[in-house]
Amino acid sequence: MVYGEIFENKELRKKALREEIGIEEEEEVPERIVVTPLPLITLFPKDLEENLKKLGILIRKLEPKDMLLKSFGGNLLLEKGKNKGLIAFIGRGLIEFTDRLRLLVSLESIKDLLFTGLAGSLSEEITTGDINIPKYVIPFENVSSFYANPSVAIPKADEGLWREVYEYSINTKVKIHSNLHATVMLFYSETIKFLNYLKSIGVYTIDMELSAFYSLSNLYCKRAVGVLRITDMPLIEYHIFSEKLAELAKKKREDSVASIFEIILKFFKMI
Repeated sequence: MVYGEIFENKELRKKALREEIGIEEEEEVPERIVVTPLPLITLFPKDLEENLKKLGILIRKLEPKDMLLKSFGGNLLLEKGKNKGLIAFIGRGLIEFTDRLRLLVSLESIKDLLFTGLAGSLSEEITTGDINIPKYVIPFENVSSFYANPSVAIPKADEGLWREVYEYSINTKVKIHSNLHATVMLFYSETIKFLNYLKSIGVYTIDMELSAFYSLSNLYCKRAVGVLRITDMPLIEYHIFSEKLAELAKKKREDSVASIFEIILKFFKMI
């Protein structure tokens, strides 16, 4: 199989969707989807299925055929009334994530995408457990540019979708921000010197996927927005640590997980 041909060959695309996402037919893919570099078991509260059933949301588990993806627990297709939503774990790391993202954004049925992942904060203003919903991302990576010229597919959120998601996010339990973000390519590129440089040019948070998500979504004319859960503060934690701060951070992380769950269901218009 010549994998790049999936964008021209419907049968190959169907096979790829089954292998990578667990979807049997392209027509099953809803207009709104959530993509994440996190296995779903780490993304949601532990009582996820019970909570969904209480809300009257039907759950269909999707199992990718790919052996590596299968070990992470699969994906979810949700339905409530006329509203449907797909939540897909599409790979850990920028290259794997971007490749599968391209498969999804190439589908005509998809109109709106929500990214949710983890980020580190470089600012004292954005603390562990907060959420950042950036409009703009500075790409310190060259993976997305392989597919999309950054001058054409600018890594930024869709203004209308950003406004929609931001408005219902501010009513959750955690503090919501919208500050400049940067995507870096490799864990070990995050030296103190480099992080201080990013901070000096106005970057508040960092992750390893969001710029590719925005760029490819824009390349394929999809509306997209990213919601980032802050899980660490590398520059602060390097200097300061206490058990009291660690306990507070743990509680805030739990609240942010619940808030992400709420944001996703509102994005799908199920609550």
